[in-house]
Amino acid sequence: MGYKVEEKYNKDEKLYIFNLSKDEVKYPFIINSKYIRERNLIDKIDIKENGNEICVLPISSKIKFYPVCSDGKDLYAYNISKQDDEFYKIKKIKEINDNYKKIDINYLKDHKYLIYNYKGYYLISDKNKKDIKLFDKDNYNINLVYKLDKYLLVADYNSDYYFNKFYLINSDNGKVTEIEMEYDISFDSVFLGDYKNKIYLLDKKEEKEYVINIKKQKVLEIDYQIVKNNKLVKTTYNKIINNNLNFLFNIDKYYTIEDNVLYKLVEDKKIKVTNRGVDRIVDYIDGTVYYLSEEDLYMYNEYNGEVLLLTNFEWNFNNNGVFIIK
Repeated sequence: MGYKVEEKYNKDEKLYIFNLSKDEVKYPFIINSKYIRERNLIDKIDIKENGNEICVLPISSKIKFYPVCSDGKDLYAYNISKQDDEFYKIKKIKEINDNYKKIDINYLKDHKYLIYNYKGYYLISDKNKKDIKLFDKDNYNINLVYKLDKYLLVADYNSDYYFNKFYLINSDNGKVTEIEMEYDISFDSVFLGDYKNKIYLLDKKEEKEYVINIKKQKVLEIDYQIVKNNKLVKTTYNKIINNNLNFLFNIDKYYTIEDNVLYKLVEDKKIKVTNRGVDRIVDYIDGTVYYLSEEDLYMYNEYNGEVLLLTNFEWNFNNNGVFIIK
């Protein structure tokens, strides 16, 4: 094949990492897959050249690969290469032409969007389009919002400095449940993460930690805890604050933005995935990254390429209230 092939499996994240190298250029691949009880999974390597551009596509009977391209200096995705579909066909999705509340909708299948509108959220899905009002007046900056599975947990921003109620939005139907509690929690709080369908929050002003059980719709004050090695362990307030301890999902492991350029990360290598200027990464779900470019929300993965999802003029001014449930 002429390429040196490195192959390894990450059991914790259930993914394969392959590195193909030749002429001092390394082509990295990351594939979500269960473990296969075989080695040397690449059967052959297809190559397509166009000028100084080389695109490399491993072929395997066990794993579905995608091409990675290089101009000799930089790595980039096939969808922004000079190649044609004869080498590798990107699976096209069925787009639609719809709108709701001045938001243009291009793609809905299997996706639900919750979009902040200063008084609550618009729910947009293939089954529902709803204006979910939560607040009596406009709130321009809300930080205490947490997505878990199909739910969005939102602090009661009808209050000023402390709150004693959460709103729980069910993205399946737009139903809102109020979770009232006996505690007054400061808005100077942060979410630490979630574990076994429970959400953990730290009140920095009052130096207290709480667990929110969304299934039982209860909030309890607890001793200081974080998740380490997939187990809840006791800790102290000072350790949490001084070491910025949390167990939030870290998108930066998979994608990063540098000078408004979006890159996929595979170990120490960066693969450019779009020629658009990217303002913010919104989420990463099942191998797909979601991101905002000015007023447009896109998704990208190697099998569908780059897909426009929604357009909302308001995102030119405030793009922090976008949540995607899949």
